[in-house]
Amino acid sequence: MTAPVEVGLVGAGPWARIFHAPTFAAGPETRLAGVWSRSRPAAERLAAEYGVPAFGSYEELLGRCAGVVFAVPPDVQAALAVRAARAGRALLLEKPIALSVADAEALAQAVTAAGVATQIVLTHRYRPVIRDFLARLRDFPVFGARGCQLTGEFLDGTYDDSPWRATAGVLYNTGPHGLDLLDAALGPIEEVRSMSNKDGLLALTCRHENDAVSQLTICGRVPPRRRSHYELYGPRGTLTLDFDRLPEDSGATRANLRAEFAHAVCTGEPHPIDVHRGLHLQRLLAQAEPS
Repeated sequence: MTAPVEVGLVGAGPWARIFHAPTFAAGPETRLAGVWSRSRPAAERLAAEYGVPAFGSYEELLGRCAGVVFAVPPDVQAALAVRAARAGRALLLEKPIALSVADAEALAQAVTAAGVATQIVLTHRYRPVIRDFLARLRDFPVFGARGCQLTGEFLDGTYDDSPWRATAGVLYNTGPHGLDLLDAALGPIEEVRSMSNKDGLLALTCRHENDAVSQLTICGRVPPRRRSHYELYGPRGTLTLDFDRLPEDSGATRANLRAEFAHAVCTGEPHPIDVHRGLHLQRLLAQAEPS
């Protein structure tokens, strides 16, 4: 039986507690080797929940794991991930992978030079129902799409303790999910144009390499709940993806993410959703920034 992959968790905030720690401690493909955070008390509290060490330094964490899972702000992640790549560790990165194209490029270059495996937590792409939907598109030609992702997260205090989101806004928080999904469904996006208003609504128009056109509306100031809806158009009609009607599959989603990261760590094989995918999305986000 193959031994579980030793995974070190960087960060001890809400997302680390809610998602990363329970996902990678659950196994069987992985084992949580320990936690490091810039806040030592937070790292100790989270580590104690799982009976693992709270590392005293980032270097100590790197010395005790084969793969590093990041749950820190994008600008912090970009710098720390370069160090992990140079140490030969596989990387599980959050979206966006950085807050600037320059930092994303530096990270991708470090990964290429080190030859380490990488993977990005674009959670929708690990959902079985989303994978089934994208598979259906192989036999359903599409020339256009529209999507919307609306939440009240920038109104209800969800991100009061997340300064980077307050600064970068809904584009960098929600935009990677929508752009990635449209890119996966219609083909690579080569151009993005945006329009926004003072209320925080952002509308993006994308032209894909195959001349398909898609539109994405995102906003974090629309209560009371999350709404995500996509329509794809082609010569055979319309396909609809309504997130409100999708079955609950968080367990399977986490299992896919965990198993695929463990496989990437063990084999060194590049994952389809890797740092270069993240760099592509980073460049699209930069194009989409309101002028």
